[in-house]
Amino acid sequence: MCFIVLMRVPALRNTADNPSDRAYWRDLLRHDRPAERYRSVMRRGLDWLDSRLSSHKAQQGPAQKAWNCGLLNATMALALAYPILAITIQWLCGHAIDFGGQEVIAASPPNARIFTAVWLGSSLFFYLFAGVSKSRWRWPSFILATGILLLGLSYADRYAVPENVAFPVAGASAAAVAFVGAGVGAVAFAVAEVRSSRPMAWRLLYCGVLVTLLIVAIKGPDDFGAGQRTQAVFFMLTFCLLPLANAVFDFASVGLTRYLLRLGLEQKRAAWPAVLDGLGGIAIFFALGCTLIAFVVPAHGVPLVDLAQLFTDLRRTPGDYVWLMITLFFTLIPTLLHLSVAVLTMALQYPAWWCNFVAGLLKRGEQSGQAAFFSGLFICAMITIVLWVFETFAWAIGGI
Repeated sequence: MCFIVLMRVPALRNTADNPSDRAYWRDLLRHDRPAERYRSVMRRGLDWLDSRLSSHKAQQGPAQKAWNCGLLNATMALALAYPILAITIQWLCGHAIDFGGQEVIAASPPNARIFTAVWLGSSLFFYLFAGVSKSRWRWPSFILATGILLLGLSYADRYAVPENVAFPVAGASAAAVAFVGAGVGAVAFAVAEVRSSRPMAWRLLYCGVLVTLLIVAIKGPDDFGAGQRTQAVFFMLTFCLLPLANAVFDFASVGLTRYLLRLGLEQKRAAWPAVLDGLGGIAIFFALGCTLIAFVVPAHGVPLVDLAQLFTDLRRTPGDYVWLMITLFFTLIPTLLHLSVAVLTMALQYPAWWCNFVAGLLKRGEQSGQAAFFSGLFICAMITIVLWVFETFAWAIGGI
């Protein structure tokens, strides 16, 4: 899967067609100093990320570029998206969704899962295409995605989707609406902040909305009946409390990684910032856990969830709680991504004869289309093998 994704990246698929990409990869493969290779890869990745999230703050310092409004919008959208996606994917794989010792979403037959995968997958594809496209097909794609989403509801009864997977369908629909709403809200907020002479007021209003949603997430379950309390708590924690807490701590984690990486590149001392990034990521992860426990188990109130029972279920049936583990451990993704890139940059220099062979293909790719194709193919294969070995080693350590 990683190899297929890399082969779709134009910078890797057509490395020999672009002179700048060709020279970059040729120098990277022939570089015999791991520190310089690491700085080259990190600088290129940070420049690309800054151009997407903080290009309008290019003249400010590293802290302002690391923690900016663009990053907050991105982390908020992702914090809402990955719990929904994790739950939906786990259900599509045939597993039930348990919470608090009860089955919230039952496992469904294959026909219901296949229909849901095709239905929501096609709708999500056109939504994403409409979000990233700048052509005239942007709005037709958005209308088509909405039509698929609404039309699928009328055919869902034939495949017993509503009775088998009420929450995933509702969550996916909410994800689509939230995706569009987040995009519209982010644009409206950015335009209002630019046009207004009081940008701080808009930022405070933004934070006020988050606090209001947090209050709803905590106080909402008390209004439900006793028979629906488990489902109500599941809904509030999954779609309100966890996204809000994850958005804040993911913002801190990603910003810390960006800041320390940029600081290490400017000072040409990458070792200590990398160590601080690892320690900071672990500290933020534990701070997220303590914050969630403080909200779930208040000091002078009724706990929303029996944590002892939840931890027991995690040890007994971890497969039913994959969605929860993905949601919580996503905060460590920036630090783990930094570590994987560091391992990748060091591993790309071995074996030397193979690196020289691929660099030679890049050089010959200026005149040969076949050499250009194979150079991109081999680079993607090298990256895939390194990441696969690193992931296998990480899973082995985690199993021990």
